[in-house]
Amino acid sequence: MGKRLYVGNLPYDADEQTLRDAFAQDGRTVERVHIVIDRETQRPRGFAFVEMATDDQARAAMEALNGTMLGMRQLRVTEAEDRRPGGGPGGPGPRGPGGPGPRGPGGPGPRPGPGGPGAGSGGSGGGDDRSNRFGPDSRPARERFRDMERRGGGGGGGGGGGPRRRDEGDDSGRRGGRRYDDDDDE
Repeated sequence: MGKRLYVGNLPYDADEQTLRDAFAQDGRTVERVHIVIDRETQRPRGFAFVEMATDDQARAAMEALNGTMLGMRQLRVTEAEDRRPGGGPGGPGPRGPGGPGPRGPGGPGPRPGPGGPGAGSGGSGGGDDRSNRFGPDSRPARERFRDMERRGGGGGGGGGGGPRRRDEGDDSGRRGGRRYDDDDDE
């Protein structure tokens, strides 16, 4: 067993001296206490590492303090694991380049581009339409439908033979109806 202990479920208001006092009971010697701090918020993350003088003292501290209450929380004291290689900012982690990623073996696959899945003319209707986020079709749908109305084209609506016209009296648009479109065509 190593001399380094992991202390989990730590109260957020616990400080180094509180931990040092708790682990130094019964004549044990604490060499070092490290409370892990969040980089962004500069607040404790709720766990710490305590390094004892000998393996026997570490074992005795683990047996004495695991499951005891500190503040309003029940401590979890175990032997600290060695650090895993990599994983820090800018370094390869456990899933290095080409390793299995969230989309299966080989990491992320190619994203659909123009003409890929979801692209097409008129009302393809289904699928993820990522190809229309940028380029000529990146305008809001109401502007595209308005242009189709002016050109006399169809294919955007579902089942009714073309896009819905504004003068049909339906004010339940995507952004709350006509309040955004009051001045456009009238």
